[in-house]
Amino acid sequence: MARMLPFLPSNWALLLLAASGVQGGSDDPTVAVLAVHNPGELSGNYAGYFATFSAWPLPKGDLIVKAPEDELGCAEYSPDFAAPASIAPLGSASPGMVAVVRRGNCTFLQKAAMAQRAGAKGLVVVSDSELVQIMGIGNLTTPEDPEVGIFVLGVNRHLGELLRNASLAAESHGFEPPAMSVTPYTSSLLNISEGVLIVMAASLVALGAFFSTADLDIHPPGSFSTALAAPEEEVLEVDQWLAVGFCAMGSGFLVVLFFFMQYMIYVIIFCFCCGGASCITQFGAICLNHLFPVLRNKSVNAPVIGPMSHADIIAGVPAFILVSCWVILRNTPYGWPFQDIIGAGFLCGMQRTLRLPNIKMATLFLCVMFFFDIFWVFISPLFFHESVMVRVATGGGTGEAVPMLLRVPAFGDPFGNDRLLGFGDIALPGLLVSYLRRHDLISRRTLSQGYFLPALVGYFVGLNFTIAALCIMRMGQPALLYLVPCTLGTTLVLASRRGEAQLLWDGLPAKEGLIANGDHEDGPSHNKALVDSGFGHPPL
Repeated sequence: MARMLPFLPSNWALLLLAASGVQGGSDDPTVAVLAVHNPGELSGNYAGYFATFSAWPLPKGDLIVKAPEDELGCAEYSPDFAAPASIAPLGSASPGMVAVVRRGNCTFLQKAAMAQRAGAKGLVVVSDSELVQIMGIGNLTTPEDPEVGIFVLGVNRHLGELLRNASLAAESHGFEPPAMSVTPYTSSLLNISEGVLIVMAASLVALGAFFSTADLDIHPPGSFSTALAAPEEEVLEVDQWLAVGFCAMGSGFLVVLFFFMQYMIYVIIFCFCCGGASCITQFGAICLNHLFPVLRNKSVNAPVIGPMSHADIIAGVPAFILVSCWVILRNTPYGWPFQDIIGAGFLCGMQRTLRLPNIKMATLFLCVMFFFDIFWVFISPLFFHESVMVRVATGGGTGEAVPMLLRVPAFGDPFGNDRLLGFGDIALPGLLVSYLRRHDLISRRTLSQGYFLPALVGYFVGLNFTIAALCIMRMGQPALLYLVPCTLGTTLVLASRRGEAQLLWDGLPAKEGLIANGDHEDGPSHNKALVDSGFGHPPL
């Protein structure tokens, strides 16, 4: 159950901060890209956050990073602080200089004034924690305070101390000083990564619907479709108690994760690895059994796992390699393909074994999760002082990320941020789409006549609305806020227009000729066919 919690559709903290603007109505960007070029071990792009009084435009080219004698930057700098002789040259011309100081003892404006008076082109203020405050002018300013003509930005303690130590080491040992360039961070709202993520999610919903209907009698015996069908004992039908319990258990689990994330994150990672290996092995064994029936023979009786066939053992090898690669590379830019493959196995496995009996139960389930998502994203900060969903989805400061997410790297993003979509935002609407696919097949409906395709298109449109709202409204969005109306709402409106709302509500198939005449088949043979097909319940 916990693996299916709906997380935020996109964990783009830097994008949200960049889009939030500067308090007071300024259109200047908030996030800076610090491209460190020297020393080599620090090379890379880092995030900084401009002060509200930072001057524009930014200087171009490399800047030398130098720490003044007063580590807080509140006292006058030495007269030769920015003199060319005090700076190791990077080229034929002497570059500009940026001062790096710690926070404390005086206002940010006073720190900027001291750096500006010493000839610096910029000031980097090191936070006293890993959280960075957006620096403002404050209430202690006086009319005599000079106007700031340099850029001022804040960085977290880790990066700031690395820059300070590199500067001090260069000055004392004669090394080449640290150098960096500063540019505003911009992120295109039309990044191809969002499109890839949306297409992946919609494709997995459609694929899950195919898995979900593999048990129907319309498929030829012995076909690959029938091989994919879940055993009857593994299928779980959603009822009202499961719908409410899912919400209650999910809420309780979120609270536990919120307070104990530093311990629970590793439990989640372990469960993700075990579940991922199991799903990949299961689907691999299904394919092998279908292609090579001889591999179905029992090979060993493994402890805890139970009987294993030759196909299970063979399929388990690539599954183990796949999960191992994810464990090793999960916090690198190369871990996303492995996480997405494992996630695809999870999502298809869920739609294969969990079913909605009718639209009535789908409405209850999705509406409960609709308000669940809204509460834990928008309302939980009133009780927990921050969004519980956001904190859990981002790993709660553990340095790890919750793995129940599809990941796609952002192309062209200087920070290498991934675009993320939670499993729950795929699995929950996917259950409705799977139900509608089952309804269409039993009703002998084509794609254009049925409900599966409109719901799938609605899901695709809902994801686009989610991304658009994230960028336009300048705040994180619960995806189900848009996905439920676009899928369930579309289905109910279309069924009402066709006069089939009651049939869908009760879980009964439709037949074109009978529905048009307002005639239904309610005899015993019709009811038995419903039960044999695994679709809904016969009317009492």
